[in-house]
Amino acid sequence: MNQQLRVQLERQVLGQTTGDKKTSPLVDVPSLSTKPELDRSRLLSHRQRALLFLLVLAGAVFAWWISGYLLAYTDDAYLTSDVVSITPEVTGPIEAVHVKDNEWVGRGTLLFTIDPVPFGLAVEQARAEEARAEAQLPVDQAQLEVLRAQKDAADAAARLAAANLRRDTPLGQSGTISAQALDNTRTAEEQSTAQQHAAEAALQKATETLGLDKAAVSSAHAARLLAEWRLSRTNVVAPVDGYVTHLSVQAGDMVSSREAAVAIVDGNSWRVVANYKEYYLRHLRPGGLAWIWLDSHPWHLYRARIQGLAHGISRQPGNETLVPYVSPTVNWIRLQRRIPVRFALLDSPGADQLFMGADARVLVIY
Repeated sequence: MNQQLRVQLERQVLGQTTGDKKTSPLVDVPSLSTKPELDRSRLLSHRQRALLFLLVLAGAVFAWWISGYLLAYTDDAYLTSDVVSITPEVTGPIEAVHVKDNEWVGRGTLLFTIDPVPFGLAVEQARAEEARAEAQLPVDQAQLEVLRAQKDAADAAARLAAANLRRDTPLGQSGTISAQALDNTRTAEEQSTAQQHAAEAALQKATETLGLDKAAVSSAHAARLLAEWRLSRTNVVAPVDGYVTHLSVQAGDMVSSREAAVAIVDGNSWRVVANYKEYYLRHLRPGGLAWIWLDSHPWHLYRARIQGLAHGISRQPGNETLVPYVSPTVNWIRLQRRIPVRFALLDSPGADQLFMGADARVLVIY
């Protein structure tokens, strides 16, 4: 029984081997016949890929072109604020510095103190000069009263001499009195008139002297006020809220009224300035909503309003203090002219997290 099964298995194996050999040439024939069809399909696939690439490229160009009518985006933007230069109003050595670098200060915070001693002495001197000038006024007033009395006496004497002359003139002509007596009367009248003029001149001089001394009092008063003002300016305070930046002065340094000593970044004037291409400007209107991306705080969008568009830029560098200059070239590549647009932040990470000069990106959707 086992032998019969073994014989049957051998026959089956031989039959399968023989069948494979017979059918193997038939399998190879169809594979040779499909090779041109595979080449055609591959060629069609390359063409489809090229066409798809061209369509994607055209779609990207169209999307870029149409985006200019839907939104305005630029990464040529930066965060800025006002830098207040603190220049002392008096010149002198610094006695003490009361703040540190990068410290937040409020308006009116004492920054540093200039040595007040020489200014205090100037105040004392000015007060003394004012007191001396004021003390001269009563003397002048008394002198003026004396001269006014002398003027009144001279006027009375002149009137009497004139009356005597009028009375003696007819008598002298009639021979009632001698010619010598008439001459004495005429001489007395002339002397009294001269004394009257002298008294009048002295009174005028005294009046003018009193006016000059009054002016001297006013001048001394103004000098005292100026000296006191200079003394008060030895305490230099912050005019705005903000951060002290790049503090370099220290006690003992000489500061001048012609040179800034401390700079403060205004903490209430933060804004973003974006340089937009010219063809975007027709879509930007003051008050429009914008979205700001700050590189110092990535992955956050902050709302902003268009504050205004610059209506003038300089075509030549060197005059940036009055009109901004935006360079039209980068690494010798000519760019389209750009106009600054200012944005006021509605949202921010906080005044203590804003950094002047940090890069920003601005998106405006029309």
